[in-house]
Amino acid sequence: MSADNGENDPNGGGVGDDGGGGAPAPGEGVGDPALERMMNEAIYHHRNSRFQQAAEGYWKVMEADPGHAQATYLLGMVMHQIGENEKAIELISQALAFGYGGAEEYCNLGIIYNQLGRLEDVVECQKQSIARDPQYTAAYFNLGNAYRDLSQPEAAIEALQTAVAQKPDFPQAYNNLGLAQYDAGRFEDALACYDKALTSKPDYTHAYLNMGNALRELGRPDAAAVSFQKAIVLDHDLFEAHNNLGNVLMEQDQLEAAAASYATAIGLKPDNPGAHKNLGIISLLQGDFETGWPEYSWRRLEDDPVFKVRNYKPPFWDGEDLTGKTIFVYPEQGLGDIIQFVRYLPMLRQRGGRVAFDIPLPMARLMWDLDGIDVSLKDGDTLPPFDYHIPLLELPKLLGTTLDTIPAAKAYLHADKNLVEAWGERLGAKTGLRVGLVWGGNPGHGNDNNRSIDPELFRPLVETPGVAAYSLLVGRDGEAGRVFGDVVTDLAPDLGDFADTAAAIANMDLVISVDTAVAHLAGALGTMVWTLLPFNSDWRWMLGRDDSPWYPSMRLFRQEKREDWEGVIERVAAELAGLAKDGPNAG
Repeated sequence: MSADNGENDPNGGGVGDDGGGGAPAPGEGVGDPALERMMNEAIYHHRNSRFQQAAEGYWKVMEADPGHAQATYLLGMVMHQIGENEKAIELISQALAFGYGGAEEYCNLGIIYNQLGRLEDVVECQKQSIARDPQYTAAYFNLGNAYRDLSQPEAAIEALQTAVAQKPDFPQAYNNLGLAQYDAGRFEDALACYDKALTSKPDYTHAYLNMGNALRELGRPDAAAVSFQKAIVLDHDLFEAHNNLGNVLMEQDQLEAAAASYATAIGLKPDNPGAHKNLGIISLLQGDFETGWPEYSWRRLEDDPVFKVRNYKPPFWDGEDLTGKTIFVYPEQGLGDIIQFVRYLPMLRQRGGRVAFDIPLPMARLMWDLDGIDVSLKDGDTLPPFDYHIPLLELPKLLGTTLDTIPAAKAYLHADKNLVEAWGERLGAKTGLRVGLVWGGNPGHGNDNNRSIDPELFRPLVETPGVAAYSLLVGRDGEAGRVFGDVVTDLAPDLGDFADTAAAIANMDLVISVDTAVAHLAGALGTMVWTLLPFNSDWRWMLGRDDSPWYPSMRLFRQEKREDWEGVIERVAAELAGLAKDGPNAG
């Protein structure tokens, strides 16, 4: 879900609010009354925003005196004010080389560099400003903002802390210090900064917006909603407040109110992809695929690395006839998404298309000969000629998937028989109900804190009489042994890729997993799988169901209240005890 941290005003001083770096000073005393008169006349025009006349006047001064540093500098400022920033930088740099100016002038040059996105130059200019006047607060402010834009939050915090120490009544600096603390993951510190910003400026809309984002990160959705609503009262046209309020309301399962917030946001910015995507997610959650897929398609226009949409010269497939054509399909999101949606590839072939599919290396052995793929590619392979391209998750929309038409074969992926036999030999004779366990996902996943579980909570499951527990969790070396000792057999060291994992799963009676690729894999293999879901689960699991239309062999165990994994485990443990007693056919 998209969010906006709000205001990051680069103009805390110098060029700043008056648009001119303060009114130009009177002309230099050069001993030439005519030149001084020309200079003062140009400055008069400059002060009154008559930029053309001011520029002409400064040029005349410079023609008469090519080394006139003040005229050179002020002409540079005029160039900046009319949008000629490259010329402005040239002239101001020339004036500074003449030895003109101090902290303010270097600060202003840095602000102009900022408008061109030349952040390293911004940093250098603001440092030069501070070197000339360590008490020049605006330079610290702009330096902190530049460091934030360079993704250096600690340096940003240091600079902005100096700014507020020098000028305690500086709400913009407190706000941006809060943003830097937010970037560093220190959300409580960010809240304290927003509070100080609002103390100085009670109607500071962006401080309320940013406070809402921090409160959301701290798991305080009610307070976050109040903060977003305060921002909306102050500025009803603030798109980010409506969109972010929608995010919070959706997390609280207030879907109707969330949809209304997204609709308002779209009314303010009709072409914003994030709001459309979020509105689509609500429809998908509710099983309204006809509405949901088209709105969810807007994600392709979002500047979000999660949605790895590619651009190629051949056209994007939009449902055209594929007879005799080659279509290149590529993954777009996570590994679980790939497993879930490769089921659509045979449907493209049924339409007469030749399908080339880009398979991530961890899945290459598992999917190399998958039904529906004519050309299998892996990382680094040269692309064959193709007529169309499409990201994998666009296929449900273009193939007209509704809730009633999900292609949900019991098993559409298959483990290699030789690997299954090898894993059977490795596991040895059965000593109880074989249960594969996954309690965590990729720590780098944006939603991992919401979906992963403290492994200690799995103890009732691994200690269930009649259960032989196996860890299928990779990427957390030795965690199973550290937590459970020899009660759980850790298979991770031998799980080289998804082909190995599939073969291991094929030897299990049951897989119990949080929302990870392993849960998808077990479902795609047709293995009995129990998936443990947080209160706010992903759209693909929809609402209120304990089954999945995507995977016939899957059961869903949902949190009934936020963060209540204990309740989930209690229900799973009861079901597992019965299954271990009665045998897997009873599940």
